[in-house]
Amino acid sequence: MIVLVAAFLASIATFAQAAPTTLQPLAPLSQQELLTAVAVLKGAGHVDGNTRFVFLALREPDKSAVLDWRPGQPISREAFVIIKQGSRTFEATVDVAGRKLETWREVKGVQPALLIDEIDRLNGILRSDAGWQASMRKRGFQQFDKIECMPFSAGYFGNSAEQDHRLVRAECYDAASANNFWGRPIEGLVATVDLNEKRVLKLVDSGVVPVPKEPADYDPKSVATSRRPLNPVVVEEPQGPDFVVIGSHVDWDKWHFGIRMDPRLGLVVSTVMFDDAGRRRSIMYEGHLSEIFVPYMDPAPGWYFRSYMDAGEYGAGKLASSLLPGSDCPANSHFFNDWIVDERGIPRQRNKIACLFERGDGQIAWRHWELITNQTQSRAARELVLRWIATVGNYDYIFDWTFQQDGTIRIAVGSTGIDEVKGVASKNALNRRGTDGDYGTFIADHLIGVNHDHFFCFKLDLDVDGVRNSFETIRLKKVRLGGESARKSLWIAQPKIAEVESQAKLNEDMREPALWRVINPNVTNAMGDPIGYELIPEHNISDLLDADDYPRMRAGFADYQLWVTPYTRQQAAAGVYPNQSRGGDGLPAWTRQNRSLENTDLVLWYTVGFHHTPVAEDWPVLPTMWHEFYLRPRGFFSKSPVLDLPAPK
Repeated sequence: MIVLVAAFLASIATFAQAAPTTLQPLAPLSQQELLTAVAVLKGAGHVDGNTRFVFLALREPDKSAVLDWRPGQPISREAFVIIKQGSRTFEATVDVAGRKLETWREVKGVQPALLIDEIDRLNGILRSDAGWQASMRKRGFQQFDKIECMPFSAGYFGNSAEQDHRLVRAECYDAASANNFWGRPIEGLVATVDLNEKRVLKLVDSGVVPVPKEPADYDPKSVATSRRPLNPVVVEEPQGPDFVVIGSHVDWDKWHFGIRMDPRLGLVVSTVMFDDAGRRRSIMYEGHLSEIFVPYMDPAPGWYFRSYMDAGEYGAGKLASSLLPGSDCPANSHFFNDWIVDERGIPRQRNKIACLFERGDGQIAWRHWELITNQTQSRAARELVLRWIATVGNYDYIFDWTFQQDGTIRIAVGSTGIDEVKGVASKNALNRRGTDGDYGTFIADHLIGVNHDHFFCFKLDLDVDGVRNSFETIRLKKVRLGGESARKSLWIAQPKIAEVESQAKLNEDMREPALWRVINPNVTNAMGDPIGYELIPEHNISDLLDADDYPRMRAGFADYQLWVTPYTRQQAAAGVYPNQSRGGDGLPAWTRQNRSLENTDLVLWYTVGFHHTPVAEDWPVLPTMWHEFYLRPRGFFSKSPVLDLPAPK
């Protein structure tokens, strides 16, 4: 199996351009394949003036077929499509190589992700509503063309009157007085809008709150003073980069992997392998973001519902933004473009949607100074960074996949952009009135940064030297000693294999810490231990919401920091349709089966998160906050994988 995968990864792939027969199985859909998928649906009579393409992306081939595939062999190339047609939702599978429709079915009782087309429509719906107009005039607005209203996902809160409606809850901003309209909330007015019926379903006016006037812009013209620019740091690669990119495939040092951009999930890293003594060994079949959950902690009418599912409700990959050389990425990066269909089914190319670069100055792979001989041995490290950025409303999320020379993969999320703020009557904490400031922090005059959480769930399909793996916890247990030892206590490592899914729903426990490892029980290293890869958490939080709270029920994956399931194609942590879902979908539903985890194809679902209590330093732009975790070899190699790094010249 490993030899076949090695042959597969050594093949030449073309990134979103070549004919399907020359593509490797997990390459992104090309422009021609996107055109073909839309044409097949039109030919079958399933596309009309009301049709909107929610998601159209590669439907992964069967995993065994991918791993058995060799260059030059034909491979299934299918598109999976979610379509909104009026108030109805459909799923389709299109064989793009055979140019035929494989499946077409209506999915009832769900709401697909929100559309840019609907966002554009929202302002027109509100401006034509008499009640909304009256509330705006009460706040001093006579002209409405400079008011921008945001379609916040509505969530689900058990309200029977809202069932069978396609909803957003809209709060508006004064865009006339600042480019950064996020700093000009028109507070106290929230409209629940049915996007299908194009009308305001409910308008809640809880009272006039003055619109803040504090300077909020962050562009260079609005900054009163600017610090002296530092001397430039120049990174040069006079002989060129050490990585090779052929289409959607990357080779660097001992690493080999493929990439593609998915409109829902963002960047997908696939078929990751590492050279070990001339043999390519599999580590991960696929890794990618699965869901983002951001619940806010304010019970006010305009805030209680804000519990976003950014991937499933909006599409993190659809909201990937083009990267700026020299700022978002080093100027000498390799940049990837991609193709995506817009909501009318027209392919559009996006430039610089991801970047790849090497980083090395100041990195140490290993060193040792020996006191007896007064000699130092040191090896410089280099790492490869794959980056993309999703801009979801006010937040920009930076996603880094960093490949280290010791076999470690570091996954990091940088949160930046603009805080979502609430306008209040009180100027600041010195003269606060009523409940102003109870659920957040004053970060500018008349502006509260509302407390909230960020949860990022990643799907990690590890294949450690093949697909037959097990999941092991190694609990560090304190032991009280007696007898002749001078020691009173110590800790020991107690490994245990998880037999079924219920034994692999885990949170970090500082009282009894544990290591989390995927092992291959069929392969041992030179010491006779099963080889493995360890998941090392760096930033974990617990969901503090009650179990019966509606946002928590929709985001059940956040109940645990780690879940382990058997492999199944096309899964999502919160289910396929989290928009307005009642909850219980995704990981909580699948793991009720309590399937066996031993010696089988495993998937890890890990959630990195942080509680965000905003501070004044976050406004009007949020300095990037990084949170990360690691996939690190643990017994995978029989000796140090950086022992062969060259000595400095």
